Amino acid sequence: MVKKNNELSERFEAAFNQIHDQLCQYAHEVNNHISFTEVLEKAKPHHKIIQAHFGLLKQCNKLRNAMIHRKIKQKFYIAEPHVEVVEELEQIASTLSRPPLAINYASKPVEFFKEEASISEVLKVITSKHFSQFPIYRQDKCIGLLTEGAILHWLATRFLYDSSSIDQCLIQDVFSFETEANIAFLSENATIFDAQAIFQHYMNQNRKLEAIVITKTGDEQTVPLGIISSWDLIRLELRTYPLLNHT
Repeated sequence: MVKKNNELSERFEAAFNQIHDQLCQYAHEVNNHISFTEVLEKAKPHHKIIQAHFGLLKQCNKLRNAMIHRKIKQKFYIAEPHVEVVEELEQIASTLSRPPLAINYASKPVEFFKEEASISEVLKVITSKHFSQFPIYRQDKCIGLLTEGAILHWLATRFLYDSSSIDQCLIQDVFSFETEANIAFLSENATIFDAQAIFQHYMNQNRKLEAIVITKTGDEQTVPLGIISSWDLIRLELRTYPLLNHT
């Protein structure tokens, strides 16, 4: 039993130290020049996983201090972590050291259109693939998203005053029904934390961001590789770690 507990303690220490090192990188600090509590506070704004597990990490710091600084003899710890805490700390350490890429959570492939294309082409895709957001390009530059909401608004307005065929209508005729710039861009190397930070930035400014388009270089003049909506992030938020509700 003692051996098992010591193994848990050693795993706990290893994961804790890995997290400390990673937090220092995010906060641009040197490990031996700053305490875990200080660097945790400084790194908190950088990633959602740090914010979500902030309370747990503070408690783990207290446990770690008790374990390390209050040993009464070699290989004997005055406090021992539960296996669930150790496993969760290891999972956090792994995620921080190898953050998942945003492209892995994006919808792909992306259906996109030139603004001079027929709106009927978009309607066909909505019918066949049930997509609801479409990057629109003017020449080689993405100028925003065309959404189901704007299309519905356009259709309602059009058929209220003009019931003629829509076969000749172009996307650019409909795009004016989008109310604002509603799109951001990330490169294919960006992490899911980068995507979360962008949505949070827009939310803090009381602005609505429909989606993030992922391209190879992260600019609007590159073919889209994937698209992340706010709903994609909501689904990601539901995938919490087992102890999250206990922090």
